[in-house]
Amino acid sequence: MSELTSRLREILAALAASDPGFKRFGAAQHRYELAPPLTDDEVAAFDAPLPEDFLDYVTRLSAGGVGPYYGLLRADRATAFVVAAPAGVTAWKRALPIAHLGCGYAAVMPLDGPASGQIWIDARQLGLVAPIRPSFTAFYLDWIDRVAHSQWLDPFVPPGRCPITTALSGYLGVVEQQLGIAAGSLDGQPLREALSQLWPGAIEATADGTLALFEPGDRVDPCVACARALQGLAEQHGLRGDVVAAGIPPLPAR
Repeated sequence: MSELTSRLREILAALAASDPGFKRFGAAQHRYELAPPLTDDEVAAFDAPLPEDFLDYVTRLSAGGVGPYYGLLRADRATAFVVAAPAGVTAWKRALPIAHLGCGYAAVMPLDGPASGQIWIDARQLGLVAPIRPSFTAFYLDWIDRVAHSQWLDPFVPPGRCPITTALSGYLGVVEQQLGIAAGSLDGQPLREALSQLWPGAIEATADGTLALFEPGDRVDPCVACARALQGLAEQHGLRGDVVAAGIPPLPAR
C-alpha cells in the first residue's frame, strides 16, 4: 500500500483531468477531492485497530473523499456509524462503513473476527451481506482499474431487486394493463411514449432506515445495477436522464 500511496495523487489527478464534467459513476458526489489525512489524535479515537492498508491510506493520503462508488466516507466521521453484524453473519461482529454503493447499500470493513480487513456489501434490507473484496487495497485498486478503462463497476446486487427498477417495472406494468397487453410485452414506440411521460424526479429511491447511514425517507442515489438499467433505457428507448430524483449524501458526509 505504501507504494500505491506514493503514486496515488498522480493517478487521481489524471482521473480527474479526464472527467472534467464528473460523468463517471459517483464522480458528481466525490468530485475527485481528497479530505485531509487523519491526525494521530484522530486515529487514537478509534476504539478498534484499523487494518494496516486502510490505516496507511487515511493517515498518509486522505481520510475520505474520492474513491470507489460514491466516494469514501470520512473515516473519523464514519466511526459514529459502526454497524453490528446482522443475524447469521459470524465472520465479524462490528464493521466500519467506508462507502455508499448506491440505493442505500454500504461497503463496510469488518474490524474483528476472521473477516477483519475485508470489504463486504451490507445490503441487509435485501438479505444480502457478503464479502466483495479481500482488502481495502483490492477494493480501491479495482475501482481505479475499472474507471481508468471506462468499465462499469461491479453492481454486487442482482438486477431488479432495487426500488428504482421495481418502481419502473410497476409503472410499465400499469401501462400494459391500460393498453390491454401481456405483462412484459411493452416495447417499441408504446414503450418510448410511456417513458416520455415520466417527469424529472418522477422516481425516488429512499432509505428505509435499515442502515444508520441514512435517515428513513432520505433520498438515495442509484446503485450500479440501477444506473446500468437506466442507461440502457435511455440509449434504447429515450428515457430522460433526470427521471430519478437526486439523492443526498450519507450522514457521515453531511
